[in-house]
Amino acid sequence: MKSALVLVASVALCFAAPDEARTSEVEYINYQPQIGGRIVGGDVANIADIPYQIALLRNLAQICGGSIIAERTVLTAAHCVVPSVIANLSQLAIRAGSDRNNAGGSVIQASGLIIHELYRDCILCTPTHDIAVVLLPQNAIGAGGVASAIPLADSVAAAGTYGVVSGWGATSEGGAGSTQLLSVDVPVFNQVLCRSIYGSVIDTTAVCAGYIRGGKDACQGDSGGPYAINGQLVGIVSWGIGCARAGFPGVYASVPGLRDWIRINAGI
Repeated sequence: MKSALVLVASVALCFAAPDEARTSEVEYINYQPQIGGRIVGGDVANIADIPYQIALLRNLAQICGGSIIAERTVLTAAHCVVPSVIANLSQLAIRAGSDRNNAGGSVIQASGLIIHELYRDCILCTPTHDIAVVLLPQNAIGAGGVASAIPLADSVAAAGTYGVVSGWGATSEGGAGSTQLLSVDVPVFNQVLCRSIYGSVIDTTAVCAGYIRGGKDACQGDSGGPYAINGQLVGIVSWGIGCARAGFPGVYASVPGLRDWIRINAGI
């Protein structure tokens, strides 16, 4: 799920940088996109139940996830598509309409890319504004017969409300990969408590989700994928300390918190 802590495919991204009071308790972990893997503590998912999910491909290999939000528009994490990961737009494509990351559905080459201007691609910095728009030259809706867009949430649900996170990320921290889409239900985490864990990086552009006891989470390879509540996109898998660790919820780029940027750059 994530960037920091653990996430998607080939080049070092950022590290979480909690407030000084937490640095003795929270180790710094390299944000690296990694191909493959699965959700931690989840179940096999059918694309018909998560038709907005896409596999983000680099040179046709899945490195991240993403969400269809319009016919020719996908939302993903900025750390999945920065120049250190995607050196040339010709490397970037999506697979839509399939619950396998290496077969089925439709593969569509990206025609454009917009990364949030405040996202910083660096080794030792806090991962904020971790959002990007991928533009497509053709309609992704209906790919594989099932692909469809997900509406965007205008507000985050109350703490304790359950949402669905999905992807092809690792089933355990540093674990092996899978070609089959998985999903897991995780509740919105109290924002004040999350801020006390990770520091001031947790602001209105971030939403936290997970269990205080750990056990269920997104992981490497899930980055950029959707966190949906009641059929609306609330978050984009971004980062966290490890995968499913007790006391460390997952951190997602907040769709409601970044809604104005999405309207301007995606026209939605």
